[in-house]
Amino acid sequence: MPVESLQNRTWAIVDTETTGTSPTHNQIIEIAIIRIEGGVVVDTYKTLIRPARGVPEFITSVTGIGNSDLEHAPSFDEVALTIKEKLDGAILVAHNARFDYSFIKNEFRRLDIPFQAKTVCTVKLSRMLYPKERHHNLDSIIDRFGFECTERHRAYDDALVLWKFLQKSEKDHSSEVVKKALAECLGTYTLPSSVSKILVTALPSSPGVYIFYGPSREVLYVGKSINIKARVQSHFSGDHQTSKELTMCSQVHDIEAKVTTGELSALFLESKLIKELCPVYNRMLRKVKKLAVAHEQKTEEGYSSLSVQYQDGIEQTQLANILGIFRTVRQAKEFITETAREYALCPKVCGLETASNACFQYQLEACRGACIQKEDTTAYNVRFDLAFKKRRVRVWPYKGAIVIKEEQEDYEGTAYVINAWCVYKIITYSGDYQEESEVEDVAFDYDSYKILAKHLLKPAVRRSIVPYLG
Repeated sequence: MPVESLQNRTWAIVDTETTGTSPTHNQIIEIAIIRIEGGVVVDTYKTLIRPARGVPEFITSVTGIGNSDLEHAPSFDEVALTIKEKLDGAILVAHNARFDYSFIKNEFRRLDIPFQAKTVCTVKLSRMLYPKERHHNLDSIIDRFGFECTERHRAYDDALVLWKFLQKSEKDHSSEVVKKALAECLGTYTLPSSVSKILVTALPSSPGVYIFYGPSREVLYVGKSINIKARVQSHFSGDHQTSKELTMCSQVHDIEAKVTTGELSALFLESKLIKELCPVYNRMLRKVKKLAVAHEQKTEEGYSSLSVQYQDGIEQTQLANILGIFRTVRQAKEFITETAREYALCPKVCGLETASNACFQYQLEACRGACIQKEDTTAYNVRFDLAFKKRRVRVWPYKGAIVIKEEQEDYEGTAYVINAWCVYKIITYSGDYQEESEVEDVAFDYDSYKILAKHLLKPAVRRSIVPYLG
């Protein structure tokens, strides 16, 4: 049976044994090629090759190939044209493909014979198709599938293992999944029939936002990138292990791009459009009417505690007292439960239990007794602060308002005036032209906060920040 995922191209599974690890200083001592056309093996080739210098003992100990074996073998120049013919027009497939490809290319270079080929690395392919496996070296693949390999570290037997791996991969996955994975390894992409290559080729290689539309012009997905074209292409070349990604890409009929002056503008625009357009495949980032907010409070005994409630909005004055912001109360309680377990916090004090006496975790010796006032309040509260430190809204790290500027070209870009995580003013400029727009409704927005908190961690961004003097 032919391997369907390999039918549309010509492939050459290659393995080499060499005198060392440097393609420029060492040479090939054995090569094997298994040529595949139409998804089936059409030719095989293997030969020992006599190098200009002898074979080191450690190579002989690994491969079993010694100087006496190579005494009557052909040199590379004697078989170069045959090897080139076997590889002609084929995609080179190898385990650690860069290694084998570099050696073959350098052997041809020494003879002034031009050689170039696209490559697929089966290490990368294995990682993509079997992501739960820890190891992807050839020994691990042999053990994983129980492949027979008569002479390990001999070129033909190792190449034959890779052919078995490709066959096995298609049995474990659909041919479509394997095709997508191979396309990713090649750095190429396969468009659905409903999307023209001209459309994708015309996309800008600039920062901005892209929108995927379905057959009825419904918005499927909104994404952002510092290179719109490359990011869109990656959607159609990725390892579509999930049915969600594969289904989305198959439904795309049109793509719209909105160029921005930089990454921050793209992040803000993406967040805005997701809230406005409610794309089918951006469910987690859609606008929510209310947020579940965890507020810090104290019990009568002085222990740090918290309460969770839905809020329409968040005031600046509340930020210092907020332990965390969540999309749902359920998400908040799951986080609090896990945090309480990790830091040995009392679930009763945290509002997760309503026991009249000691909490259940105290009976299991997982709580230190805050529920019955046995633990010192200071020690408990220090641990409580540490537990929620990462989830808190960060204190604004500047004395006042700042300006973040982004430019794609000299004297053309966008500047944001920001204070306490809120955008107050947006300035667009081009040469001598400048336009300022005040933000009408200045309010804390959790999505904007997350964008800014992450963006400000970048050293290049921090270096470009200046105080706002307006």
